[in-house]
Amino acid sequence: MKEIVLLIEDKTPKPFDYEDTFAKFPTDYNESMNTVLIQEVIRYNVLLIIMDKNIKNLQRALSGKIVMSDELEKISTSLYNNQIPAIWVKFGFLSQKPLMAWLADLNDRIKFLDDWIKQGTPKAFCLPSN
Repeated sequence: MKEIVLLIEDKTPKPFDYEDTFAKFPTDYNESMNTVLIQEVIRYNVLLIIMDKNIKNLQRALSGKIVMSDELEKISTSLYNNQIPAIWVKFGFLSQKPLMAWLADLNDRIKFLDDWIKQGTPKAFCLPSN
């Protein structure tokens, strides 16, 4: 189980820098796509922060530093079964993919937003499917 948790921790991207993104892409009537970007950054940051907290707490529980709560037990069972933990689905995006494919999809979505922040508003958008 520890190997699975370490793999997920390694493959989970870090949250975006809110302040930098807000400063670079202020919400403005003439730049409506900035609002889309800011909303997506907020949405994915919530997910990434929850994932990071869950992974760190699960590592501590597996090493005996904290008590394994019911929530951590459910997350652990989901990870072991290559399923997306329910709390991640609640704050993330719907998908019928198994955990590792979902994580790869998450990384692609984060990369898209990161490229947007670094290179400006894209000219075309790919709408993801489940």
